[in-house]
Amino acid sequence: MVKFNEMKYVRADCAAAVKMYERAIERVKNAKSAQEIVDIRKEVTDEINHLATSSSLAYIRHTLDVNDEFYSKEQDYYDENGPAVGAKEAEFQRAIVGSKYIDELSDIINPLIISHMRANVRVRDEKIIEDSVEENKLVTEYDNLMASLTYEWEGKGVTISEIQKYAKDKDRDVRKRAYMSISKTLSDNADKLDRLYDKLVKVRDRMAKKMGFGNFVEMGDLRIGHIDYGRKEIAIFRESVLNDVVPTIARLKEALAKRLNVDKIHIYDNDNYLAGGNIDPIGTSDDLYAAAQKMYDDMNKSLGEFFRDMCSSNSIDSVAREGKLSGGYAEIIMDYGQPFIFANFNGTMDDVGVLTHEFGHAYAFRRAVANNIDTDIFVGGMETAETHSMGMEALCNKYNDMFYGDCAREATYQQIFDAFNFLPYGVIVDYFQELVYTRPEMTPAERKALWTELERKFRPYVDMSDIPYFALGGRWQYQKHIYEVPFYYIDYCLSSCLALQFGELATVDFDTALDKYLKFVEKGGTKTIDDLAHEAGLKSPFDKGALKSLCGAVEKHLKSLE
Repeated sequence: MVKFNEMKYVRADCAAAVKMYERAIERVKNAKSAQEIVDIRKEVTDEINHLATSSSLAYIRHTLDVNDEFYSKEQDYYDENGPAVGAKEAEFQRAIVGSKYIDELSDIINPLIISHMRANVRVRDEKIIEDSVEENKLVTEYDNLMASLTYEWEGKGVTISEIQKYAKDKDRDVRKRAYMSISKTLSDNADKLDRLYDKLVKVRDRMAKKMGFGNFVEMGDLRIGHIDYGRKEIAIFRESVLNDVVPTIARLKEALAKRLNVDKIHIYDNDNYLAGGNIDPIGTSDDLYAAAQKMYDDMNKSLGEFFRDMCSSNSIDSVAREGKLSGGYAEIIMDYGQPFIFANFNGTMDDVGVLTHEFGHAYAFRRAVANNIDTDIFVGGMETAETHSMGMEALCNKYNDMFYGDCAREATYQQIFDAFNFLPYGVIVDYFQELVYTRPEMTPAERKALWTELERKFRPYVDMSDIPYFALGGRWQYQKHIYEVPFYYIDYCLSSCLALQFGELATVDFDTALDKYLKFVEKGGTKTIDDLAHEAGLKSPFDKGALKSLCGAVEKHLKSLE
């Protein structure tokens, strides 16, 4: 086992990768059989995995400290040169899907791989390389800006992870002051944030039109891997959230406001689910790691061994510090077959969330490597990958006593309500982007007004009027996905529907739920989300009545825990 800090970084030669693709394209065009194309593609994939390893190491180490000059320059290198490689990859895939052997090829490899290649061909091309480079640089500029921001707290500046801890404090006044601090920092940097997003919208719109799309919406969906569903299906899902989920949450929030003894739910109350304040995990960070190890050992031998491996290889970094990017993610370092978990502990339920959510991603990466799943489908689309993570969160509620002691019941209530409460917000994020990219000429003020309108429609039970910048519609500007990965966020909503079902099944028969979940993970991205859901005995998010039945089950469960 190689520890993360001992993994050797060597800058990948992007120019050589472009030439490798050019040679491979000619070989595909001259191939004499479908099997020959399969063999060529295997050679190319092995080479690109080396490049991906270097790129991943540079990205992880850059996000661990955005002030590290060396890795900052390395990230710039991949931002500038990655699009040329991506364009050649698309040209290589175009040669494959245009081959006279394509029908035979579909019998040899998973047809979903062909679908992914066809989607990639539609969104990548040499004619948008310069635009892609610009997009990459703008995203990195946004990341660096957000990592550099501090939030005033009791006379000193703190990081976003630290201020978010106070935003979930048991004391309502503390929560409000934390939100006021976030509001002020965002307001102070509004011009920068507006400028960056305006440029991103414009460059993405320009790319889409060069690629033959009417706007960036369809291109964005294809780029993120939405190949077996589109805006039509998402619109139906969105209406179900509006008609089924929103009224259910409104009822739950009304009852909660009475228990909290508040007039209505304000934005600084929205993530608070218990009278007396949310439950925080007990003990130190080391205690949480020890509890997680005990939990995974009890849950399943493979899970326990994997968590032990992640810790011993120094592949989890959870310490919040200045210069470190906010948020959390899981990454796979391909040549080592080693996942990495990036997090920022802040002493709240989010810490347990990271040790379960990102661990679910990491475990799925490891199983995809072990099962030799093709990297073009690997752990699946984002809606499948996020089920791996959110499903793990739901299953881990059984072990809440290890993290929360005597307050395990309250913690379970908190986790389920939080997951359910997320759905309308996730829909807002996705719908906001759809409308913005449909009208790229919107001004910053119009975008903020749009956000406010969507909040009123999908979260009418949340009052933002006393947090100035939020009242103006600026809350979305620290939702990194909107800047970094357009149209990713709907996948969280789709996967939440499956994760909540895993959780409900676990309360009835945990062993069966765990078995179904592990089988779901083992399949990675080899099937569509519909097929994976149905094979696990779950309703797909796109099944008729799926959300209505889920709302009934969750509401009943929450009331039983009150």
